[in-house]
Amino acid sequence: MAAMNRTGFPLLPPLAALLLAALCLLSPRPVTALAVSKSLPLYARDMEFYYQDKRPEVLPGILRAFDAQGVLAQGEKRLMVAAFLAEALRRDPSARPRLLPPPDSLSRDGRLTLAWMVHLAGLPDEDSLLAGLLTPEDAPLPTQIRNSPTPLLRWDIYAEKSVLQMYWAAFLASGDTDYLDSIINAALRYARLNARGRQQDAVFPVCAAAAASLYELAPRHAAVRARVEQALEGRSGPEADTLRIILRRERPGAS
Repeated sequence: MAAMNRTGFPLLPPLAALLLAALCLLSPRPVTALAVSKSLPLYARDMEFYYQDKRPEVLPGILRAFDAQGVLAQGEKRLMVAAFLAEALRRDPSARPRLLPPPDSLSRDGRLTLAWMVHLAGLPDEDSLLAGLLTPEDAPLPTQIRNSPTPLLRWDIYAEKSVLQMYWAAFLASGDTDYLDSIINAALRYARLNARGRQQDAVFPVCAAAAASLYELAPRHAAVRARVEQALEGRSGPEADTLRIILRRERPGAS
């Protein structure tokens, strides 16, 4: 069982160990073919606050930096970065020539990331793009990609924590509150399950991670804080208590 912090949520590293801090805390590996012009934490900040200042010119640097540091070798983080790039591309098609076709220096993991991006972005020429990005050694990945839902909101956030990470990445790329509302709903489900003593429920870890991630990100993002405040209106009981913890507010009447 994961350690718990004073909020009752699982104890997680900064930013809930789900997207950008998880990337930044990796031990860097030597950069060989890829030159990185900024430090990884700066690229991570570009990613975290992209929805506030959408600059597609930073997207290739984000991809190169994470590729150079070996981040994309990890399947969950690859999907997270793919979801981010896909959402940015879906909202701004002018970003496409900055990412496709990829430079020859991009690693296989980077090309796999772009393959997922192509699918999640719903590009009309997906089949030809996948053929150019993937090789026979990547089989059966093309079939897996094509059979995966699109758009991202069709992915089940309760299936596994990697989907929660993808929802956060898509929100940070777009500011779309549909992703944020799904995360808040998962946190509310955590509140109900926890109050009923159902910590062994199959979806409890994802729901708890959703609550913990909101607790970490709300102080840094006014848009997240405002949406949680809106969700708090008219609520009572465990749901309201959980949202107040996320907002770092005391229960009414508490001394």
